[in-house]
Amino acid sequence: MNSFSKFIHYILPLMLTFQLIYFGIPDFVKPIFVYEYILFFGVYYLFAILQDFFSPSKRTDILLRVVMIISSLILLITSIYYTATFSIILSTIMFVAISFSLYLEIKSNKQEE
Repeated sequence: MNSFSKFIHYILPLMLTFQLIYFGIPDFVKPIFVYEYILFFGVYYLFAILQDFFSPSKRTDILLRVVMIISSLILLITSIYYTATFSIILSTIMFVAISFSLYLEIKSNKQEE
C-alpha cells in the first residue's frame, strides 16, 4: 500500500491531462495558454519526479528551477498580452514563489560552503 500511495500523486495528474485532451479544450481558451501551461507543468512534473525518485545534483536542481522561472515569466508576458486576468495572477504567484525557492536554495548552498 505504501508504494501505491507514493505513485498515485504522479498518476492522477496524467489521467486528468488525458481526460482534458479527450474531452477537448473550450473554444474561449487560447491555444498558446494550453501549450505554455503544459510546458510549465511538464517541467514541474519532471522536477518532482527527480526529487522523489533520484538524487539530482545541486546544479540540476537549480537549473530546473531556473527553467521553471523562465517558463512562468513567459506565461506572465503572454497573459499580459492577452489580458487574461486569472492567468496573470496565477503566473505572478508562480514566478514569485519559484524565484523565492531558488533564492533559498542558493542561500543554503552558500551557507554549506
